[in-house]
Amino acid sequence: MTREISVELQDVVKVYDTTKVVDGVNLSIEKGEIFVLIGPSGCGKTTTLKMINQLIPHTSGNILVNGMNVKELDAVELRRSIGYVIQYIGLLPHLTIEENITFVLQLIRRPKKEQKKRAHELIETVGLPASYLKRHPRELSGGQQQRIGVARALAGDPEILLMDEPFGAVDPLTREQLQNELLRLQETIQKTIVFVTHDIQEAFKVGNRIGIMRNGKMASVGNAMELVKNEDEFVRSFVGQGAIFDALDNIPVKRVMENDIPNVREGEPFKLKTAMNGWENIIVLDQNGAGVGYVSLEDVGPDGVIPAGAVRPLLPGCSPDLSIKKAVEQMLYGGRTWLPVASPENVFEGIVTFQACAGLLSREAG
Repeated sequence: MTREISVELQDVVKVYDTTKVVDGVNLSIEKGEIFVLIGPSGCGKTTTLKMINQLIPHTSGNILVNGMNVKELDAVELRRSIGYVIQYIGLLPHLTIEENITFVLQLIRRPKKEQKKRAHELIETVGLPASYLKRHPRELSGGQQQRIGVARALAGDPEILLMDEPFGAVDPLTREQLQNELLRLQETIQKTIVFVTHDIQEAFKVGNRIGIMRNGKMASVGNAMELVKNEDEFVRSFVGQGAIFDALDNIPVKRVMENDIPNVREGEPFKLKTAMNGWENIIVLDQNGAGVGYVSLEDVGPDGVIPAGAVRPLLPGCSPDLSIKKAVEQMLYGGRTWLPVASPENVFEGIVTFQACAGLLSREAG
């Protein structure tokens, strides 16, 4: 199926004096994807990002936004139609959070009632209480301010969002929380996001695809696993030897989940003729389908009755969308070899085993 292209760069060049800082970049960014630009300092990634909304005009080549050449569009209108989030947020200190969020709406003279409604919608969207709308930026933490920066960028409901190292100025814990929040948010808003970072772990975590730049050129484009297996010497060096473990942050547990586990409802006999498929344990479910425990086949009586006290409780599990990397960490830290997998509604779906994760790792690395 052909995907719709939101942003396209055709032989784009940017020259300062006689120096080419961006040199013949060709790139197609699909609608609804998070595309990450990464590379060494001075490689041209931020310049490339800023040329999309013409904060920096390009020297030659073509840049198309939703099929339209940016050179033929009004630059101010173009920038207002594209959300923009920067590392140091740029909130206006003398304005309230509500006024900061609705700043673009004020510029285009949207009705006050509409501005207020949009502010309430967006602060809820980024996971902050509505009471914060009356505060000023100085009253919020760095992570909270960054969320407001995202809310402001979304105020005009742009199709495209540019993010220039948006989480680079916060501590590692807050950074991870903001990355998770972005991914959660993207499931709902489905924007086209172009994201600049210098951190390969962050690129692997948030990017659907990643473009690695070098000396103004696009050295390689691909998803996390494709870049890990890339044989180009510069790409392999930039990504690093341990990158495959970071790439596993992009692969959900459902890729290796085993869902043929024998199960029985509480209070019901287990039908011994049910295929065990090599499993030694039986998952016990409540009447809503949630996993409550497991029992060894050896403990089941000949009539299929499960003796009282034979059911061992299920330890905390994970969701099908948890990354394999996180699942392996959970198993290692907990001294476990498998985890139950449950839907957001807490319905048992299967299990993920350390062996299955290791098998995938071996196949992908090979």
